[in-house]
Amino acid sequence: MKNMANCRFKKTEYIIFVTYCKYKDYLSAKKLAMLSGISRSTLYRHHKNIQCIPTDYEKYLLQSYQIAIKSLIQKKCASIKSIYFRTLIFIVNNKETIKALFDDERKEIIKRMLDYLKSKIVAEWEIKGDVDKMYNIYKNEVLGCIELWGKHNFSEADLQTTLDDILYFTSTASQKLSPIK
Repeated sequence: MKNMANCRFKKTEYIIFVTYCKYKDYLSAKKLAMLSGISRSTLYRHHKNIQCIPTDYEKYLLQSYQIAIKSLIQKKCASIKSIYFRTLIFIVNNKETIKALFDDERKEIIKRMLDYLKSKIVAEWEIKGDVDKMYNIYKNEVLGCIELWGKHNFSEADLQTTLDDILYFTSTASQKLSPIK
């Protein structure tokens, strides 16, 4: 994806993505362009081929997430709660896209979002030793909370419950996984 800052480009990209997700099993480039209401040359201006569409959109979503969360991670005073709250709000605001990527068995997007938080979490816990192993245990538990929320359609009503579950696990995990200070 080249220019998601351009409003027209972004709108066209979204139409391509939605159409792709709706008809992905039956699509050729010609059919996708026709169903999206664009020319094939426009489709190829956006993507190298139709198999690249989910990957390209996932990259865009991760870039958007990193921009949205970057200022919080850099602040020493930002709490884990505020970072996860902003993460869950990002998921709610992009739930249709994330659901489509989940449906496409691309659960890696949530894992990559959590990996972006790793430095903040590791620094807050002051973990010594096998940081990667400890963090992966933690990440899988948080991912389970988010996947459960996804089964409820990333409902805003369940957002607080999901946040509470993550924070509960965070508090117990930091005690279990961190060495005694």
